[in-house]
Amino acid sequence: MTQVNFVMVRSPKLIKYSQIGYGWVSVNFSQFETVTDLIEQGFQGIDRGRQTNQIKRYFNLKQGDYVIVPFSGTIAIAEVVGYKSYHPITEGLQYGENRITVSYLKHKDGYFIPRGSLSTALQNRLKIRTTICDLNEFSEELYKHIESIKNDKLYTWNNEQELKLQENTEKFKAQLLTRLRNNKGINLQSGGIGLEQLIKEILEAKGYKARIPAKNEKSGIQDVDIIATRLSEFSDKTEGIFIQVKHHEGTTGNHGVRQVAEYEINEDDYTHIDRVLITTAEFRNTDFAELHDVTVLAGADFINWIFDNLEHLSEQSLLALGISNLPTLL
Repeated sequence: MTQVNFVMVRSPKLIKYSQIGYGWVSVNFSQFETVTDLIEQGFQGIDRGRQTNQIKRYFNLKQGDYVIVPFSGTIAIAEVVGYKSYHPITEGLQYGENRITVSYLKHKDGYFIPRGSLSTALQNRLKIRTTICDLNEFSEELYKHIESIKNDKLYTWNNEQELKLQENTEKFKAQLLTRLRNNKGINLQSGGIGLEQLIKEILEAKGYKARIPAKNEKSGIQDVDIIATRLSEFSDKTEGIFIQVKHHEGTTGNHGVRQVAEYEINEDDYTHIDRVLITTAEFRNTDFAELHDVTVLAGADFINWIFDNLEHLSEQSLLALGISNLPTLL
């Protein structure tokens, strides 16, 4: 399979002609079949300086290669078609006499890609003060731009970082859930108390008064592990959250739903009441929970809630979860 090359060409703006251009007005590149003939015959008696490699790289551009054309603050990407031609003067354009036919890639906003959408390394390479430059080491990044343009989108380096951030976030959540389920890599108080204290800390940081009631406070099946209340903004009554917490590894059954659903309270004292089952395990019987008007935060949903409230946890609690506050490279 023929290698696809990526080459920067400082061409005049020839997009409307579907061409790129290179100088050397005294030499007609299109007259020669091979680069050897071009150098030995076309440049006979002409001082090429240090530009021989650039001349060869430009002449050898073939169908399917990609050319990156820098402009002020932007670039354009073109796929090489390959037909060579010579234009000494075209509407006053100079330094683009030797042309190669290309197909400029166009996205929904036009042909141009802001340089700020490129990686720092590629932006720096484009600053090199040569007319022709090999960009093959950036092929992976440039292919992403090409594929995005073909899908009528504009790829940006920031989008790449956002994708990495999202992937790292999902990996973090999955690892945290595994740690909580098997009690490895964390330092919470055992017996479920540590998890209750964690939830209580978050609720208090959000303006609730929260307490963990005594286990013998109620009789029978009724039981909650956390009671959180705060005054309503619109009356002298109270909003209440009653939570049953299960630190399980596999699946949590209906018992936790019954415990919080049957917890007796004087509903007249509250403007709004939430009965909640929180579990590190899976919970499958959502119909049963809905029937008893109990909200369930199970497994990944619970981890999402913790993640959204990490800012409310103390440094000590974060360390207990094994979470570092050190910066991380994407």
